[in-house]
Amino acid sequence: MKTMITTFCAVSLVLGTASLAQDKGTAAGQSEEVQQNTKTTTADRTTKTSTDTVYGKIESYEPGKSIKVTVPGKLVQTKSFDLDDKNTTVDVASNLKVGEWVSVAEKTDNNGHKTITVKPSSEKHASSTSR
Repeated sequence: MKTMITTFCAVSLVLGTASLAQDKGTAAGQSEEVQQNTKTTTADRTTKTSTDTVYGKIESYEPGKSIKVTVPGKLVQTKSFDLDDKNTTVDVASNLKVGEWVSVAEKTDNNGHKTITVKPSSEKHASSTSR
């Protein structure tokens, strides 16, 4: 009985490691998402800013409308950004193409106004990759 349990655990460990190694080979496995909340206090007020930065591969892109980029994860592997929202300021690099790696920074200020900046990324950003 102990031998059977030990064998099962060993096989599970090997298959789990192989699965993780395989995931790093996909665009979602090489993508990275960093979320940051900052709070700035001055003499007259406190402001809060939320920033979500995604380093990923462009899966689909409609200039002036939307961009879909890979994100790390098993269930959800892409994230869409709305580029034509009237309450959003957008700055997108020119000549972006599907398949290229980009960084997309979505910043939301204290009043709920969003700013999206999309620019080419020179490298893939898996957690094992150094910046």
